[in-house]
Amino acid sequence: MPPPQESGDPGLAECLRLLEAVPAAAASAPAFRRHWPSLSASLAALSAALASPAFPPAAPLLAPLAAALGALLSAASDTPRLGHLHTVSLLSSSAASLSQLAADARLLATPAPPASAADADALISRLRLGSAASRAAALEELAGTAAALPAPAAAAAVSAVAALLDSAAGDLLPPSRERAVAVLAAFASSDAACRFLAEDPGAVVPHLCRALESGGAGAEHACAALLPLTAASRDASAAVAARGGVAALLAACAGGTPATQAAAAGVLRNLAAFPDLLPWFRDEGALPLLLQLVSLGTPRAQELALVCLQNLTAGDGDEGQRLKVEAFQEGALACVRDFLDASRGDEPGLAPALGLLRNMASFRYIAEIAASASFAAHVAAALGSDRSATRTEAALALAELCGNAAGGGRGSRRELEGAVPRLVWMLEAKPAAERDAAARALAALLASSGACRKLFRRDERGVAGAVRLLDPAGARGVDRRFPVAVLLAVAQSRRCRKQMVAAGACGFLQGLMAAEVDGAKRLAECLGKGKMLGVFPRT
Repeated sequence: MPPPQESGDPGLAECLRLLEAVPAAAASAPAFRRHWPSLSASLAALSAALASPAFPPAAPLLAPLAAALGALLSAASDTPRLGHLHTVSLLSSSAASLSQLAADARLLATPAPPASAADADALISRLRLGSAASRAAALEELAGTAAALPAPAAAAAVSAVAALLDSAAGDLLPPSRERAVAVLAAFASSDAACRFLAEDPGAVVPHLCRALESGGAGAEHACAALLPLTAASRDASAAVAARGGVAALLAACAGGTPATQAAAAGVLRNLAAFPDLLPWFRDEGALPLLLQLVSLGTPRAQELALVCLQNLTAGDGDEGQRLKVEAFQEGALACVRDFLDASRGDEPGLAPALGLLRNMASFRYIAEIAASASFAAHVAAALGSDRSATRTEAALALAELCGNAAGGGRGSRRELEGAVPRLVWMLEAKPAAERDAAARALAALLASSGACRKLFRRDERGVAGAVRLLDPAGARGVDRRFPVAVLLAVAQSRRCRKQMVAAGACGFLQGLMAAEVDGAKRLAECLGKGKMLGVFPRT
């Protein structure tokens, strides 16, 4: 939790203290479990808003905020006396109240735009030439004008702030250094300034890494600055890793405020997207801390930590295989299962959780364990999600489970059979990635289960959908080996062969054979044996 601003206002200090106390109190109260996702999101937003330099220290909402937080703490400690129904009612009203207060706090923390370009130039001049007090005041004002500055003025301001942090004069007090880092975070959130920062990450990354190591509010501002910067620039990500940023970010995940944890997990996610930076994660022992964040963090922190773990385990090389084994040894499979068990509806973290499961299941030994641990029910349920990304990850996870586990995970036969009609429907989805994932899953599923092949043959849309994926013009982005494998799995059926020929499979297969696609020649031979229908490509 960031320290209170130097306002001397007891209302702000009290709210910060209460915000810090609520998570610990809620952890010991079972009644909070249902409402904790919405409560934790509001608490994170309030922490970020109250720590903002633009937040007024004497804001009118501090009194109702303190009252709402006090009510939460009372509910946590007096649950036996209040009774379950009374406690649930109190939590529902408190969650709604905190959500509104968080929205109001964000508005109060939104800085006003600069009055004019001349004002921005004056602030930059004060940063370069003013006294210590004048520089501190200029930083305070610049934090509120950064987002609205034009690109040239933003570049000049960033250079001035970096030069100020480089200064060896020693007259910049720690609060002003924190404010300077907050100014850099504000510039990083501006597209124009972020491009300038990404082109020369060496100018600001060292200062941000030092702020990370210092902890407190400076670490939160540094994470906020590094989040867009590392997403926009591979060089910035490498510079952060080279300066020991992975260890500092992990420390922020372990002991920071909810907002700091989420921002730090987002930066780690960006770094983990580059395979050459993965050794830094192994050297710093990142896996246990990231798994802990998935178990105990806010919904946003959980989502970002899962994406980071998904990136870490995505590689097929030696480093990627070692990370998969280490993640399994640290309990990643159990962590994913607990997350899936606790999920309510289609949460944003569901897709990366399934992606992590998919990466783990690409290792045969882990796939065997996952197939026998009731993961198939979660994966099959996720195929019915309203989000294309979730359906895609679920299908890819199912493909790995069925393709690498002996027998395709026959212990979950009912769930696997229920997945067939959903995958057939996905063959006609608009995103190419979703159609490709459905074809991969069906190829693995039909190869491992006779019951699934029987269900697929009964659905007339299945063969027609798979044949459409053979068309080079209409199925770009789809690996055609998998629809070929799907059709081969049911090619022994005379009825299915008729459907393939009628849908134009023979014409498409000519092009696939010329491209030497695996299985295309064998499928063409199966269709040519019957000579039951005219062999004409569909037009």
